[in-house]
Amino acid sequence: MRKLAIVCGGFSLAILAAHYHLPASWLLPLALCLVLPCIGLILFRRRWLLPLILTLCGLAAGFYAYAFHQSRTLDLAHSLDGQTVYAQGRVLTAPSSGDGWRRVEVELSLGERTKLTGILYDPDGSLKKAKPGDRVEGSFSLRAADVRNGERYDNNPARGIYVTANASEDFVLTEGGGFTLRGLASLLHERICGRIRTLFPEDTFAFFQALLLGEKSELYQNDTLELSMSRAGLMHIVAVSGMHIAFLVGMLRQLLGNTRRSSILCILLIWSFVLVTGSSPSAVRAGVMQTIALLAPVFRREDDPPTSLLFALGLILLFNPCAIGSVSLQLSFSSLAGIMLLSDRIRQASLSALPKAMPRFLRNYLSSNLANSVGVLVFTTPLIALHFGYVSILSPLTNLLTLWAVPICFGFGYLACLLAPLSLAAAGLLASAMSWLARYIAWVAKIVSAPGFACLYLCLKLNWLWIALVYLLFLLGALLFRPGWKRWFFPTGLVLVSLFVLLTATRLRYESTPGYVTAVDVGQGQSLVVMNADETVVIDCGNINSLDDAGDLCGSYLRSRGRDDVDLLVLTHLHTDHADGVLRLMEYLPVREILIGPEMEDPNGLFPSIEDKALRQGTRITVIGADAQRSCGEIGLSLFVPVAAGNINERCLSAVISVGDFDLLVTGDMNQTAERELLRGHELRDLELLVVGHHGSKYAACSELLSGSGAQSAIVSSGYNTFGHPAPETLARLAQYAYHVYRTDEEGTVELRIP
Repeated sequence: MRKLAIVCGGFSLAILAAHYHLPASWLLPLALCLVLPCIGLILFRRRWLLPLILTLCGLAAGFYAYAFHQSRTLDLAHSLDGQTVYAQGRVLTAPSSGDGWRRVEVELSLGERTKLTGILYDPDGSLKKAKPGDRVEGSFSLRAADVRNGERYDNNPARGIYVTANASEDFVLTEGGGFTLRGLASLLHERICGRIRTLFPEDTFAFFQALLLGEKSELYQNDTLELSMSRAGLMHIVAVSGMHIAFLVGMLRQLLGNTRRSSILCILLIWSFVLVTGSSPSAVRAGVMQTIALLAPVFRREDDPPTSLLFALGLILLFNPCAIGSVSLQLSFSSLAGIMLLSDRIRQASLSALPKAMPRFLRNYLSSNLANSVGVLVFTTPLIALHFGYVSILSPLTNLLTLWAVPICFGFGYLACLLAPLSLAAAGLLASAMSWLARYIAWVAKIVSAPGFACLYLCLKLNWLWIALVYLLFLLGALLFRPGWKRWFFPTGLVLVSLFVLLTATRLRYESTPGYVTAVDVGQGQSLVVMNADETVVIDCGNINSLDDAGDLCGSYLRSRGRDDVDLLVLTHLHTDHADGVLRLMEYLPVREILIGPEMEDPNGLFPSIEDKALRQGTRITVIGADAQRSCGEIGLSLFVPVAAGNINERCLSAVISVGDFDLLVTGDMNQTAERELLRGHELRDLELLVVGHHGSKYAACSELLSGSGAQSAIVSSGYNTFGHPAPETLARLAQYAYHVYRTDEEGTVELRIP
């Protein structure tokens, strides 16, 4: 009996329920309620009751562990939220940098027995020379790290980060002499990152940093590579997990042999690798499982993969129950569970379906690759859909074409780093050779991700139903057919047919009607879409205070509606909350032309990057120097240049967009003064829809505009903010003039069908 697996499974299930579903006040009473039946069941002394007793004990332990951990970390962090406290601490990691900031992870001592790990942001450049083990002291303004931009943010607590801190003027950094294993790992991480940057060409070093160390910050800055790998389903190869640990163990076994002594050395090197790559929950899970597998023969015990998997999960959650919120841990656990439960059956079925005349090595490669890819997808697909909002349809094909190259890049990439101190020329030559394989992987990702059907975006509710249908079809196949290739072949055929019907129906739906006007929910920002038949016009694409890029949100919306390009992109002005998602949007689908106003201020320096991207993609940029009329199929645009001389909000390009007899007005961030100037110079009557300016600011939507436009409906595009948008005064004026108001902060994406 897998007693350890039962206890760890119950323990993990309780923590999952506590993290996502149960109120904190319920946890200790639930733990007590589960312990009492256990005592009664033990008194019966019946062997068949043992699994139930172990399950109840695991559940009780999980509820208690989460409640105890929450009281010492998350509750404490929230009690300190917004306060300034005097504390001492220790630097845990080397500084990392971003746009205008520098930060380190620190352990802050807030009392005799009270310590919290947090992120300390650079106050004035003092952290530039910080090293792990250095001491910090001073007054710190603290914020709870599990809330970001008004939303729950599990990533920090999953990594053991509970507060963010900003130091005051009395902040002091002193050199520390203490040695820490984590500090050493951080320094090694920085050294290897530097070596990778030196050895590998500019177009591939970001890929190798991610592959070898799990360091994806540079990869995320390369929108083209990151998005194509995401759409092709290849991001898992740069998330340090079981695959990377398996590569490492395979290389070490080849070098050291299969002995007890080599097993111990492998374990030491595995945990060195886990520490150097940042000790993500998925890497720790893989490290624990490989350690158990390596120790089993040493102690003459048989390794049981399900028990190892559940024990690894339970051990991680015992030290940090909040790690259950880690997306990487959830995906890592579910992918391995799928491989364990299904991959062997799929491999046997695919082997019987492949031609017997095919070479054995090719049959084995194709069947194993397909089996592992599909096994991984079975349990990870719902998680990917929930967390990321899309499903990569062609990921099995991408894996088939590229996974053979990944272990080669991994092994020889590390070999190049090890060779560098001995012969920089030889290391550079090896790195150059491996870069061609990396370029091949990037090329395959780009080709596979290019079709519109490469990804299914879940911002269309019908697509969720299709995912449910896929699982239902395979379940029916398992029930109706005997084991073999037919069990998988017929459901697969029906899934492909249903996908074709879904994509075709979606495209026809959005091409056969007069059109749609949509305010995409980008949070505190604006991105409007007008569609008619094959024409697509986007007005603005930007946001602030959001975990999601406006370009991702707008791009996924357009792709989910079967759009292949954007005919016109109109930028009312170049503020971040209206234009910082343009670059990302242009990666999702080509933009034919961008329209901007004359002499636009660019306070955030957005335009040079937009202009550069447009030049590379063949997008035309047109400056509207005077009032103009443009048409895009059946969509007409009346563009009005800025009429008020003032700040950037007053100097917005505004537009009336017409689809047949339907007219809507967009004013960007115009205030009431600019709106009145616009009304004096133009006849703005008989509108059907008004997009309220400046996200519903009290300085926008003047009475003259509301009373004279003729519109009966209005859209307010806003999200989490500290400005008070939409303002009560503006909402009151809209109510006064009997407008029906759609708000993205309350309703999400607002999609209106043009009558």
